[in-house]
Amino acid sequence: MESFDKFYRIFQKTLQNLYPEPKELENIFFLLTTHIFQCDKITILLRLSRKEQIDFVTYDKLIKKLWELKKNRPIQYVIGHTYFFGMKFIVNEKVFIPRQETEELVYWILQDYKKNFHHHHDAYIQVFDIGTGSGCISISLKKKKPEIVNIHAIDFDQEVLDIAKKNAKLHNVKISLKNMDILKEEIDPLIKRNKNYVHIIVSNPPYVKLSEKKILHPNILQYEPYKALFVPDETPLIFYQSISFWIKKRLTGIVYIYFEINQFIYLDIINFLKKMGFLNIEIRKDLQGFFRMVRAVYYAK
Repeated sequence: MESFDKFYRIFQKTLQNLYPEPKELENIFFLLTTHIFQCDKITILLRLSRKEQIDFVTYDKLIKKLWELKKNRPIQYVIGHTYFFGMKFIVNEKVFIPRQETEELVYWILQDYKKNFHHHHDAYIQVFDIGTGSGCISISLKKKKPEIVNIHAIDFDQEVLDIAKKNAKLHNVKISLKNMDILKEEIDPLIKRNKNYVHIIVSNPPYVKLSEKKILHPNILQYEPYKALFVPDETPLIFYQSISFWIKKRLTGIVYIYFEINQFIYLDIINFLKKMGFLNIEIRKDLQGFFRMVRAVYYAK
């Protein structure tokens, strides 16, 4: 038998060089232990203070997970889930781990929904979540606004959509999951053509330039899906361009776009949207003070 406080000391010593920020390391510790013991943080704190014993089987599990963490594997992949908008989402190396910045993007949509969309009939509102990954954006919108009938979660990878499907089932929501590629303009079959429609296009596409690899944490580079992260240096706006051209060619009615963006090229994105005829362009900073989100409107004929 080993004690809680002994495991805590081993945990700290093993990972302190990888995660020098104490708060981050503490957070990882509690994510791991609450998962293994299926309890809350307060229970773990009590067991630590009492120096309670851990049985050999459980201790072995903890040590194995610790070695995974030592190899830079993100805690979310180690325990198989993460939290987004207060909800649990299944994740693995096939999907990008949902971040707080994307929560802020969803919150922006919900704020606007209250102000701008309430006077539209819900049947005439279509949401396209392009590059859905775990499905966190679509599922959160459906949970918060169940009255939205048409929510389309789109991804080019069927294995990714299988995870989104599991998450939709986990949260008991119905969304439309489609295996399509925006770079090949394959979204057309989903479109309902009507000048009365309001379309909400939301996307957190790949936007990290290959030359920016060096600024990323090793666990992102080693484990998170390459195709969900990177774009060529020569064409960093490729996904925003494809989505915008598709909107101009195929949609009718009012189109609201919400993009998560690369903070280093936000001016390029704004200039591109202006040239494409988007109006009311607004950019927002995330909680860290980086320009991370943009919203614009397009009136499609």
